[in-house]
Amino acid sequence: MRISKKGITPVISMILLILIVVALGGVFAAWTTRTWQSVEEKGTEQIEQTTESFRKGVIIDNIDCATGKVYVRNSGSVNIPVGEISVYINDSLIDGYWNDTSGDTLTEIEKGKIGVFNTTKTDINGPVRISVGAGIQDSSNKCVP
Repeated sequence: MRISKKGITPVISMILLILIVVALGGVFAAWTTRTWQSVEEKGTEQIEQTTESFRKGVIIDNIDCATGKVYVRNSGSVNIPVGEISVYINDSLIDGYWNDTSGDTLTEIEKGKIGVFNTTKTDINGPVRISVGAGIQDSSNKCVP
């Protein structure tokens, strides 16, 4: 009996090629599914952050230059945590603390209400600018005596 040294028959080679292509297609499909899910989640998160930032707004109501107090009104449609509000004098970020108009400590400014930013400076001698989160801002250089 002779043993034939023929290679893989064309039918078997075609089946192997089809199996390899199907396996690679499955791997590609799994990879693209995971990638698009990640893109979708990040896009949704970004849209939610942008929408939230459009709902926030601040206006400088008054500036008491002698005492270093800046009166800020929440003109947005949501409450704003005071930690998200930055106050600048002469384009320099200023440290300070927040009170309401009666002197109680604030953690957030309710919509339509006024918060008082007390700077560590005793006098304000330059333009005041405030910003919330993603760049929503107001500025003024008008002092109230």
